[in-house]
Amino acid sequence: MDRSFLHLEYSGWWVLLILIASIGLSIFLYSKKNVPWNKAQNWLLASLRFLALFSLLLLFLSPSIRKITNRVEKPVIAIALDNSQSVVARASEKEISDKINYLTEELENAGMEVSTIKISDTSAFTASSSDLAGLIGKTEEEVKRKNYVALLLASDGIFNRGSSPFYKNYVVPTFTLGLGDTIPPKDLSISRTLYNKVTYKDNESPIRLEITQDGYDNQQIKVQLSENGKLIDEQMVRLRNSVQEVEFTVQSPQEGLRHLVASISTLEGESTLENNRSNIFMEVIDGRQKVLIVANSPHPDIKAIRSTLAETGNYQTEVYIPEINNEKPNEIFDVVIFHGAFTSGINYTPKEKPGLWYIMSNESSITSANKTLPYLNIERRGSQPDKVVGSFNQNFSKFKIEDVSAFEEYPPVEVPFGEYKISGPVEVVMYQKLGSIKTQKPLMAVFDDGAQKSAVLLGQNIWKWKLQEAAIHGDATQFKNLITKTVQFLSVKNDKKQFRFRVRKNNFSDAEPVLFDTEVYNDIYERLYENDISITITSESGESQNFNFTDSEYNSTFRAPSFDAGIYKYVAQVQVGDKSLTDKGEFSIQNINPEYLNLTANHQLLKNLSAKTGGMYAHVNEVEKLVQQVKDRDFKSVIKSEEDFIPIYQAWWWYLIIFMLFSAEWFLRKFWGGY
Repeated sequence: MDRSFLHLEYSGWWVLLILIASIGLSIFLYSKKNVPWNKAQNWLLASLRFLALFSLLLLFLSPSIRKITNRVEKPVIAIALDNSQSVVARASEKEISDKINYLTEELENAGMEVSTIKISDTSAFTASSSDLAGLIGKTEEEVKRKNYVALLLASDGIFNRGSSPFYKNYVVPTFTLGLGDTIPPKDLSISRTLYNKVTYKDNESPIRLEITQDGYDNQQIKVQLSENGKLIDEQMVRLRNSVQEVEFTVQSPQEGLRHLVASISTLEGESTLENNRSNIFMEVIDGRQKVLIVANSPHPDIKAIRSTLAETGNYQTEVYIPEINNEKPNEIFDVVIFHGAFTSGINYTPKEKPGLWYIMSNESSITSANKTLPYLNIERRGSQPDKVVGSFNQNFSKFKIEDVSAFEEYPPVEVPFGEYKISGPVEVVMYQKLGSIKTQKPLMAVFDDGAQKSAVLLGQNIWKWKLQEAAIHGDATQFKNLITKTVQFLSVKNDKKQFRFRVRKNNFSDAEPVLFDTEVYNDIYERLYENDISITITSESGESQNFNFTDSEYNSTFRAPSFDAGIYKYVAQVQVGDKSLTDKGEFSIQNINPEYLNLTANHQLLKNLSAKTGGMYAHVNEVEKLVQQVKDRDFKSVIKSEEDFIPIYQAWWWYLIIFMLFSAEWFLRKFWGGY
């Protein structure tokens, strides 16, 4: 139902002025005595002229019509459909689709609106992972502006991504429809593969396979490890437990990416063969990078940094404390960390310009720091330090840290109180936050002028950061990222190549795009755009695909199409003047599909979820019962009113009214003998 009202935003004086003008003109026109019509007819003609003039003059005030529309919204049932591969691994896809279609039709026939959201936006059950919490969040986002009254989750209860849906907050009752089979299948699988993703040239690396079986007790199988179709090693294993481990040891004589395949025998009656093999991708590098920590005394920060770098397996760290170590290190290091920098106890000059990281303390000499660091100047005021926490710079671009909120949860560190000035090719990593006030003073910054890289952290006791994050979140992921990515940034030597065509990372899953970043420079290292780049990508089997890409100032990222699992090499070429420039590399694609690792439906999760939210659980074969339960809730429609303002000059019928008023006046004048 619609309702309309004339709406004026102008002062009543303007309306009064138009009203007086319309009345005055009408009276002036029809005040003559000698007319061929009577007094009543004269008043009628004057009224028509008044209405016509008033309607016409009113347009100059641009009034609007307030339109109120009442709309009836049906109750919305949101169906979150788990269309992952595990759902149909042991059931008929057609039967499940028919049940969902029946459910939808019955609810719509009962006067409800049904909105169905799936994990993957396809009609088939093809999703390669099950994120039930994410599916529910996606579904609720889709219907949040509607008359959302109930959620219906159709799933097997298996999730292998995201958090448990049980711990989400629900605003409506949740009904659950159990798909899949709760009876464990007869199956044999490689359920887990443990190995070092990064290993070192000529080192021996263990590969441990976790084999799970149900229904094949005491049978013997063959476990094989192969590369490029060639057998590397094999073992005969007798299945005595539901889960048992098999270990291989491989040596890596060459640098680069390796693609190994672990496989197990096929036995009669297995529910699926998709989980009888597993891809293994290893990156072989030539030696670890060397990091030296120089300090004037032992400190917990040193242990925190060393243990964090040791976890990656990519760094070899040494510690030099002059009062403890008699001899200075004589090796060449990739990164040198000065802990308690600019104090009298530290006297070490590194070789061959490694990356430098200065971690200052209360005893650090500000004068010495200002002389050493060309990009930072501190004007100290008073002897008392400030206690501050770090606030991450959202515009920082040297490396990425995903969740930066953890930094503001860290315990405060002491920094010199005063004024700070930064200049040159420097970026602030974290600003100082004093209480709730975010300042523009740096707490940590990095410097890169093309010849030297360095970083400075203006306070110590960062070991407390690691402990605090681990206590709150269960691990110290962001502390680890800060340490390792800073060291990684400092250790990477500046690349003076004129053409860089670099893959974003070495390892991709088959569910994500392969991205390459391009940079082209002239002889004086000015950035060039609109370059025609030819790319060749070759698979392990020797099959090549050719691509062409033209970079621009707005897009210098090449997005490759999808690839099958394996290792790929790429070569890119570009012409700059009379020079042909080339860059090359390799990357791997991993087929990550956890859907076949667990095929036993978890309907208990669905029952608990329904009980928690005031809904109801039903097996897929009891879908009629679920439909009736939803109908019995008698969810109501709601009436929503929408208000809209339409300018009157856009209403064609207003002009029609004006025309009809003038026309009626003219016709009556003529009809009654006037002129």
